[in-house]
This record gives sequence, structure tokens and C-alpha cells, in this order.
Amino acid sequence: MAAFDAGDVSKSIQSLRQATVHAEENKTQVFRARIALFSRLSQYEEPRSTVKLLSEVRQAAHAEGTAFSLGSLHLVVARLEAIRGLSVSARRHLQLSSRLLAAAPVAVQSAILQLDAGLELYAGNLRRARKSAVEGVELAKSHGLLPIYAGCLTNLGSILTAVGKTERAVRLLHQAVSCCTELPVIKFSALDTLMQAALFERELAKASDYEAAAAENRQNHSLPSRSWYDLAHQITRCAYHELVQDWETVLAIVDDAAPEAARREYRGVHTALLCARARACAQIGDHEAAEQILEQALRACPRSAVDPLIVLEASRALCATLRGDRQAGPTPFERARAGAQALGHRFHERWIERLHDGVAGDQTVAVPRPPVNLTDAALMLTDVATVLGAGHAVDLMAHRVVSLLQSTPLRARTTVESAGNCDYLPNPAAHWEIDANGGALIRIRGSDRRIDIRIAAIRSIEEYSLVKSIGDLVQAAASRAIEAEQDPGDDNLWPVSGITTPDENFVFRSPRMIELLKVAYRLASTDLPVLIIGETGTGKDVLARLMHEQSRVRKGPFVPFNCATVPRDLVESQLFGYKRGAFTGAAESFGGLIRSADGGTLFLDEIGDLDPASQPKLLRFLESGEIQPLGESRPLRVTARLIAATNANLNASVRDGRFRQDLLYRIAGAVLMLPPLRERKDEIPALASYFLARYAAECGRSGVRLADDFVAALLLYDWPGNIRELANEVRRAVALADDGAVLTARDLAPEVARGWESRAATVPVAAAPAGPTITLRLDQTLSQAVEELEEKFIAHALRTTGGRVREAAQLLGLSRKGLFLKRRRRGLVNRSAEAIADGP
Repeated sequence: MAAFDAGDVSKSIQSLRQATVHAEENKTQVFRARIALFSRLSQYEEPRSTVKLLSEVRQAAHAEGTAFSLGSLHLVVARLEAIRGLSVSARRHLQLSSRLLAAAPVAVQSAILQLDAGLELYAGNLRRARKSAVEGVELAKSHGLLPIYAGCLTNLGSILTAVGKTERAVRLLHQAVSCCTELPVIKFSALDTLMQAALFERELAKASDYEAAAAENRQNHSLPSRSWYDLAHQITRCAYHELVQDWETVLAIVDDAAPEAARREYRGVHTALLCARARACAQIGDHEAAEQILEQALRACPRSAVDPLIVLEASRALCATLRGDRQAGPTPFERARAGAQALGHRFHERWIERLHDGVAGDQTVAVPRPPVNLTDAALMLTDVATVLGAGHAVDLMAHRVVSLLQSTPLRARTTVESAGNCDYLPNPAAHWEIDANGGALIRIRGSDRRIDIRIAAIRSIEEYSLVKSIGDLVQAAASRAIEAEQDPGDDNLWPVSGITTPDENFVFRSPRMIELLKVAYRLASTDLPVLIIGETGTGKDVLARLMHEQSRVRKGPFVPFNCATVPRDLVESQLFGYKRGAFTGAAESFGGLIRSADGGTLFLDEIGDLDPASQPKLLRFLESGEIQPLGESRPLRVTARLIAATNANLNASVRDGRFRQDLLYRIAGAVLMLPPLRERKDEIPALASYFLARYAAECGRSGVRLADDFVAALLLYDWPGNIRELANEVRRAVALADDGAVLTARDLAPEVARGWESRAATVPVAAAPAGPTITLRLDQTLSQAVEELEEKFIAHALRTTGGRVREAAQLLGLSRKGLFLKRRRRGLVNRSAEAIADGP
């Protein structure tokens, strides 16, 4: 960590790689080493390169199975999603991490506040961003966390710059720079924000000095590749060189940085860099290139972030105005300015005004927007609402999408193709793309239907923008229908899909189980007897059936027999059969289960409980393929594959004389060890989703979903009953739910939810068994007593929560602002925190 803060990131990553190698025995050490490596490495490599490491981190977190490990995993992924521009996904992970880490150390709480402030800034919620930033500064300072304090100060400086309070921002940023002389990574970010503040005030000389200082600071970094901060700094550099009208330098900066931002999937940064290049091309008269680059920027722009959208709108306005389009220019300028004003984003507002003023002159004439026809607007909004509400009715969704397109100039270039009998999909899906020839495809998939809507020859940025908006609308409708979020797959923290067996009764997610499945497939193609060992409820019978389905005798019968459920005196007759009259009560002949399995698979479950008297006959069958039913004079040949299973220690049974050793050798031609669910917890999200769908259909419930805290609670429980217990728990929760319900941790049984409910338990303050007490003097006024009482309650709450203001407020039943005001009234808030909160 020290090497990372000091800027020697390469050394830090190398040390963490070594730590992961030497931490293979201890689960906690394995998790901490892997998550530390992932959090560093993911900042300098493209996402695809870290998918395997993320999978390992996820497995380590589930193996440790604590609220801290799961919360830390969510926090790291939230940060990664944030810098990739996926603010909705980042927000989801951050919210769950803050709940899981409610009792975490102050350093973690400060990191959560710092990330929360950055996300709110990116989403345009500047007031909430400022509140989180102030609280992070106060918390980090009160506990002497210098690196976090400097980072929070820089974050707050960025927010104050965005709202136009640059004087206060500059003071805080200089304070941050003075705090982090030995922390070049944080100092680099502070210098970049100082450069932005100088640009806001149009102090170009200062901006140039800060650019040089940032370049000098970067020389102190030892990085495996360019950081997100460095790539984001290139946007600030472009803004400076645009102000001095150095268009060639702008183009050079973008050519250098944009490919790396695209490779790392930093969507927001990539969009802003492309917009800067488009503006520079328009300024030098290359309008065709500017148009093409804006199309690229529109594709790259993240959907859930406000900041890049404002930049894109303003850039479109500038490029349209410079190419002489008097009608297309003013509208995007108005939209961009209105968006910045609505958010209170003074930095963008002033930047847009400068862009507009720079090209206003005689080049453009304001054209009033014609009034919108109310009937047309109503019909269009009806179509949009129908698309969003169409759900699984993909034909209706496609019909309304075409209706939207027919009200535009794209009508003559739109064609529709429909196909049936497609591969089955349980949920609707939507996809859109632009091909190399400029044509667009919007594909909508239903359960077994596919509808392709094609638009030929997209000719302008406006047409591309329209197609993108409709494509995003259709994707949102499909996501809304299944109540799911974007980016499923191995880089999703809660993967709900897994590797399923052909009959979809077994879901695999962990590498251990995937390897076991591969071995089972190989064994299934042979006649070798297989012994499956595993605890009750781990799915031994399901794995046996899977092997039968993959074997050469899969067309034959699969005959299961539980050796523990039949009385001992009946086991022999049930397995080997009997002839009529062989014993009293044998009124009819019975072929036996082994003969029933002829040409198929015989599955003997709980074989460790097989009656010792029947074991020699089973051994004979395995050696010769012959059985002799009771009352028969001659043996019969039977060809059946044997798979056995047990949850007992058969070697101990052999030593105790309860199981024949030669029979053990015969049935254990190959042994598959099925691990308990507590050792493969990374399968729990996929299993829970599978059982949800299964039991929702069984109970006739529709629209039932799993909340994140429901899944987190499942991961914190050890499942002594394994998959069977998990299935029953989900089944019970679904049966008690209403249609459309969102199942939370409160819907779980108390013993299952206990780990989740106790996640925020804090270290108790040493006190008498009855709890802390307060002594009050009675020879004072009532108002004095109330004041003393409040002061002691506040002090106790802050001690109990480790100084975390938000939790202390919850403990006292107050809002965070209410607690702050009470503390300030009593002089319990230091002046710097008060000044930060109040602003200039």
C-alpha cells in the first residue's frame, strides 16, 4: 500500500503477486491478497484481462464468507464500474457494500464516502456529492488518515469547481497538495483539478503552470500503463489548448490518449476525448471528420452518466454551427446549457457559453423552434410507453418501434424481418448495432421468435442519434421486462447464470465444480463403476442422473435405489428379485431393480447402509454380470452400469466390519468427491436464481425477484443441509411472497438471516451488564440537564460507531444534518469541518 501511495505502482503490484502465492493456506490472507491485487491491477489493464482474477477474488470472498469480505468485493467492483462509466452498476455495488461494511474500520467508511461523492458528481447530483465529500473529509481528518484525507479534499475541490466555487476549491486543493508531497498519485489529481479551476476563471498562465507541474509530477510515477487520472487529465489539457486555439496540440493529445481510453473501456473519458477531437476538426474546417468522430463519441457515450451527455450535446452544437447549419446548431446548445443549469454545474455552463460566444458572431442566426404538434407528440409518447410496457410481447414491441421510425425521415429505409422456431430464450432480449456500411440493426428476441428491424444508410449524426435512442429504448424495455441489469457475465459480481446440465437441474459456477463436471463427462462415456462421495443434500443423485444422460446407455432406464430406506430383510428381494412361491407371500414373481436397470444405469444411493448379507450378491453381479433371484435355479445375465453414492466413510465401515473391502474396490472404480455448498459458495447466486424461477412457476407467482441483500445473506450462511436446504429456503420464501415482490433478507428464516443481521455489530463499549448509564445532577435547571443529556448521548453514539456520523445519527434517531446542527450548536464540530460544510 505504501509503494502504491508513493507512486511506485509496478512495485506494489509485484509485491501483491508474491503475496497471493504465499497466502494459499489461510482463507483470510488469500482473500486480502487477491482483492488488493485486483483493485490495483484492474486500474491499469483492460477489463477482459482481469476477468479471471475477478473470478478468483469472488471465490476467495465466498470462501471466507464474512460480511467484510463480501462488502470489500462490492466496494472494489463499484470503483471499477465507476471509472468505466457504468454508474448504475457502480451505485448498486456501492449501496450493498455500505450495508455490508457498516461496522468496518473508519478508513473503509471514508473510502465509501469518497466513492459516493464521485459517483454523485458523475451522475449530476452535485448537492449530494458535496454532502458525502464533506463527511468524508471530516471523518478522515478526525482519525488522522492522511492519504484518504488528501483524496477526499481533492474530491471536494472537484465538486466545488463544478458548482463554480473556485476560490474555496483552490484553497482546499492547495491544502491537499501540501498534505500529499509523498503521495504523487493523489497530488497529480489535485493539480489537474487546480488546472480546471484556473480554466474556469480563464487564468491561462496559472493553467499552464499547473499543466507543467502535473507533467513533472507524473515523472515520479512508476506505472504499468497509463492511469485513469492521467487519461482524464488529457481532457483538461484539451480544454486549455482549445482556449489558446492550439488545435494541432488538441488533435495530438487525443490521438495519444483516446485509443488507450477505449481499450480500457473508460467510456466517459473516451467520449470526452472524442468530442474534443471533433471540435478541433470543426475549428480547422474538417467538418466531415468532425461528423464521423461525433458518431464514434455517441457510440461510446455511457447511458447513465450526465456529464458526458452534456459535453456531447455542446460539441454537436459547435460542430453544426461551424459548418453553417443554422437550424441544427442552436437546439443542442440550448439543451446542453439547460442541462448544466438544471444540475447547477457552473463549470460546464460557463464552458458552453464560451463555445457559443466563440462562434455566435455573424455565423449563426437564432432560429426559433417551431411548436410541437400535440397530437403527434401524444402518439409518439404512447408508442414509447407501449414499448416500455410490452414485456414479453415482442411482436407488439417491434410494431411500436416501427411506428416510431415511420414518423421520421427513416421510414423509407426501414425494413422488418421475422423468424420463428429459434433457440429457446427464457427472457426477452434486445440488441442494436451499426454495421460498416452505415446500416443499423435492431434485433428483438422472444422465447422462440426473432424480429430484425433494419435501417439502411444512416447519413447524419442526427439520424444516428435517433437510432441509438430507439435502440437504447428497446434494450431498456427488455431489461425492464426481466427486471435485470446490464453487463451480465463473469465480470458481474452476482452472476445469475451458470453452466447448466442438459436437463437444467444442476447449475455449476465454481471452477472446482466445472472441473468435476468435465471428469464426470469423461467417466460417463465408460462402463467403469463410479462412487460419488458427498454430504447429504449436495446433489449426488442429480450428478448420477447427469452421468447417465451423458453415457452410452442414456436411452436405457435410470433406476435409483436408496439402500437406507428399505428394511434389511427386503433389500435382497428388492434388488435381485424373486420367483413366485419363493417364500411366504410371494404370490407373483418380481424381476428386481437390477433386472429393471438392464441396458441402463443402476444408482445405489447410501450404499454404505447396504445390508451385509446382500453385499456378496452385489459383488458377484459386479464381477460376473449375473444375478440369481430367490427361487430361481439358474443365474441370469444383466448388463447395467453401476453408480453408487454415500455420505459415509466407507473405509471406516470396512475397518468396523460393516462393509466388504472387496466390494469397496469394485464400486470405487472411479471416485468423485462432491464438495459441500459451503466450499463452493460462488454457486449460490446462480442456484438461488434457478430455484427462484423453478418455485415461482410451481407456486404460481409472477415477477418475484431477489434483492442483493437476500443473496448476500445466503452467502453469509454455511448451509449444513447444502443445496437441498437452499432450495427449501428459496421455496418457502417464494411461497410466502406476493406477485411482483422483491425478496429481501427479512424474508429468510432467522437462522439463515442471522449472519446478515449481525454484520453491523460493533464492538461493545465496556459497561455494566445492563448497558451504559448516565449520572445527572438534580440541582440544575431542566434545560441544563437536557443539554448535558444530549451531549453525553451524542458522545456515546460517536464512540460506539467509531466516529461514523451517519451511523451515530441513526443510533440517535436523528438525520445526519440534525446531528451536525446539534454538534455545531454545542461547539462539538471543529472549525475546518464547519467551514467545509458551509462553503465560502
